[in-house]
Amino acid sequence: MNQARNGYQLSDAIVATVVLLMALAFLLPAWQMAASNAERKVCEDNLRTLNVAFHEFSDVREAFPPRRTGLGGNHPYGGWGGQILPFIKPDLAARYNSDVDYYDKVNQPVAQQTIDAFVCPASPKDRQLTVTASTSAGSRNPDKALVFTFRPGLNDYIASNGLSMPRAGYGVNWPAAVRGNQHQAMTDNATLPFHRISDGLSNTILVFEKGGMPDEWKLGKKTNESSPIGGENSRGAWAGFGSISTGVFDQETGTVRGGSGDSSDCTVNCNNFFGIYGFHPEGANILLCDGSVRFVTPELDGLTLGRLITRDDGQPIDPRSF
Repeated sequence: MNQARNGYQLSDAIVATVVLLMALAFLLPAWQMAASNAERKVCEDNLRTLNVAFHEFSDVREAFPPRRTGLGGNHPYGGWGGQILPFIKPDLAARYNSDVDYYDKVNQPVAQQTIDAFVCPASPKDRQLTVTASTSAGSRNPDKALVFTFRPGLNDYIASNGLSMPRAGYGVNWPAAVRGNQHQAMTDNATLPFHRISDGLSNTILVFEKGGMPDEWKLGKKTNESSPIGGENSRGAWAGFGSISTGVFDQETGTVRGGSGDSSDCTVNCNNFFGIYGFHPEGANILLCDGSVRFVTPELDGLTLGRLITRDDGQPIDPRSF
């Protein structure tokens, strides 16, 4: 009798375990989706926080900040992250010296801080960026022989620094006057007044997701590469250079190319070194100059991407196209 009772108890336990495992298997995808949606929401809110800071900056300066400084030797190295810091973390901004490079020893205690608004929770957690650079010509630090090494706080958002528009297909009629890297919503070493965004604030990207730096990701897979943009101009640090060349990619390999100018071009979540890249299942977030946050998918075509990145191409954008 006891043996039979124990057998029944064991069978009941097995059945209960199987039922529990089946329930977990059923609930796990829903839980994962809920977690993914929550991360995407935080990422969107981060961009809204950045937008408020950008526009508070513009209220004071009547322009958007420079996307990067330090080119040409007349300014210390830095980017838009340090420019809008007073409107995100005023306590940290009070300790940040914009007269010297972001990696200068004076600024390292601030620049090494992780600031939530710059980090998308969907991006990989196990990554570190190390910057090694010497005092720049534009820094007020007189000792130009100094070399600094530190690990800066990361940034998963970036601005465009030029567009690689294909010269075939949809790129054939792209205006020659706006080829190059000075036709985006922010420029180098100087502020950019709103009136120069002639395509309209609602038709021009300000910043976009570029998660996972300094590691390279292509089409959802991590490669064995690290950021090719190193030293003083490292991307991926919120206090560092805040822009990168943007373009379209091979949809089979995620490699950089000029594009074929057709539907085979990959535009979103293709290559995180030089394009829009988010760690969300269906796409990535962009912030437009008017403050709106949009979620774009790999269905975004290359011509629309080019028109969104360029502030003065003069070409219409169908709001339903992105």
